[in-house]
Amino acid sequence: MKLYTEILLKKHDKLFGSNAVIVGIGSCFSQYVMELLEQAGFDISSNPNGIVYNSYSIAMSLERIVTNKPYTETDLLYHNNLWHSWEHHGSFSATSEEYLLKNIQKASEKNLNKLKRADIFILTPASSVVYCLKENDRIISNCHKYPGNKLYTKILSVEDNLKYLREIIRHIRSINKNCLIVTTLSPVRHYPGDLVLNARSKANLLSAIHMALEENKNTVYFPSYEIFLDELRDYRFCNEDMLHPNILARKIIFEKFMNTFFTEECEKKVELVMKAEKLNCHRKINS
Repeated sequence: MKLYTEILLKKHDKLFGSNAVIVGIGSCFSQYVMELLEQAGFDISSNPNGIVYNSYSIAMSLERIVTNKPYTETDLLYHNNLWHSWEHHGSFSATSEEYLLKNIQKASEKNLNKLKRADIFILTPASSVVYCLKENDRIISNCHKYPGNKLYTKILSVEDNLKYLREIIRHIRSINKNCLIVTTLSPVRHYPGDLVLNARSKANLLSAIHMALEENKNTVYFPSYEIFLDELRDYRFCNEDMLHPNILARKIIFEKFMNTFFTEECEKKVELVMKAEKLNCHRKINS
């Protein structure tokens, strides 16, 4: 008797080795995957703007990077005694404009250099719901605890998402014509208090993803969303918040990702590195 629904995956036509250069951008789930790849010894660059969730913000981030358009003081906000960028995660926020702009530029340059050499680009949008500034209707990547009465939310349509996904792919291809673009929808539920909104948000984005991939060569969809929600259909695979995949779930999805896109030799090497990393962590805890 089969007690779970298995997501059937087939190996990609071109399998990569341990020398593959990997660039990623998107949600916290993307961050998890890229951290595991880095621990496994891969040459990576992840989230040059910090974690971003929607297709518009990802498109704007990449446009800045590939056109080498620098951020300036006019792109920043001073709030709660820190300088922030509307297009960057709070991990970039700093006490001085100069320091913030310097770190932003450094992250952008690193990502551009890796993008030029990338073998794989992992794209992980998460939500169609975006936050906007009331004063000018600007979509922002992070609200930085800005007063809620100065913001509003809206949901991007399938057409909106498709437009921005096309821009994302165009920006990538303007720098790197040959890398494999792997797109996956983040499995994290972003609106647990309104699961109807969450379902609409994911549906709009998922439809647009498949439409964009059908239009472009050397692009593929990896079903991390479906693996988590259908194959791992049990809250024991969630963190305590009941929203994010826990370590076991991330490991299962990561192993499936490796099995789909990498050589068997590379998988074995990664497995050894991961075991060594786990052993080192165990020794540190018990030392």
